[in-house]
Amino acid sequence: MRLTEQNVKEVIVDASMKKAVFVYFFMNAPECEAATKAVTAAITDNNEYVSLVEADVQEQVSQAVAMQLGLQTVPALIVMQNGRPVDALQGDDVVTKLPETIKKFMPSEAELLIREANDLEQKGDLQQAVTKAKQAYNLDEKNVEIKLIYARLCIKNKELELAHILLDNAGREEQSMQDYKDLVSALTLAEQAAESPEIKELEAKFNAAPDNSEIASNYAAALAEAGKKAKALEILFNILKKDLSDANAKKTFLDLLNTMSGDPLQKEYRRKLYTLMY
Repeated sequence: MRLTEQNVKEVIVDASMKKAVFVYFFMNAPECEAATKAVTAAITDNNEYVSLVEADVQEQVSQAVAMQLGLQTVPALIVMQNGRPVDALQGDDVVTKLPETIKKFMPSEAELLIREANDLEQKGDLQQAVTKAKQAYNLDEKNVEIKLIYARLCIKNKELELAHILLDNAGREEQSMQDYKDLVSALTLAEQAAESPEIKELEAKFNAAPDNSEIASNYAAALAEAGKKAKALEILFNILKKDLSDANAKKTFLDLLNTMSGDPLQKEYRRKLYTLMY
C-alpha cells in the first residue's frame, strides 16, 4: 500500500493497533533497488499478520513522516505497533536483517496452533481442538495463555484429569490471574457433576464384585463419560488381561481409545493391547 496524504493516519497509526505495520521509506534510486525488491517480496498484501506501507520520500507526505521519525537516509524500514515505532532497519540492514525482523512480529508455530484450536472449537470439533492445543502447549509450555486455553478445552471435553495436571502446577503469578481462577472453579464444578449418584452406585457394585466384567465395563464407561478416562482404561485393560475374548470390555475399551486422538494414553494403551494380543 502506498502512503498518501489521505491515508497516513489510517495505514500507519490505526492499522498498527491491529497488527505490525512495516513502513518502508525509499526513493527511485539505485541504492534502494535491492531493498525495495526484498521488502515487497517478503511482505505481500495477503499477509494477515504484518502489513507493508511504501513511503516514497520524493513525495511531501512521506518526507514529513520521515522527518517526524528522525530518518536521515533511505532505504529505511520502521516497524509500527500500537501507533508507536518499535523497530527500525536502515541501509544494507533492510535486506540482510529483514527476515529476522519480520519473524519477530509473526506468530510462533505454537500461537498458530492455538488459533487453529480455537477455530476448531468454534466449528464444534472439540476433540481435534484439544489435540491442536496440546501440540501448541508442547511447543511452548511457558506460554500461560496457551496453557489456560488448553486447560479450558480439556475441561470442556471432560478430560478432567489432564486439566488438573495443567492447573495444579501453576506459579504464583498465574494463580493470581482471573482466567486461572475461573478455570479452577469450572474444573471443581465439572468434578462435582462427575460424582453423580449413578457413578457412586456403579463404584459400589464394582468394589463389591471387581471381577464381574459387565459391572466393570459399565463403571468404566460411566467414568469415561465423566472425564476420568485414565481410570476407565485401567479398569477395562485389567478385564482384558484376564480374558481377552471379553467382547463387551474390548468394545468399550476400543471405543474409548478412538475418542482420545492425540492423548498419550491412547498410544500407551494401544501398545499394551497389542502386546497382550501378540
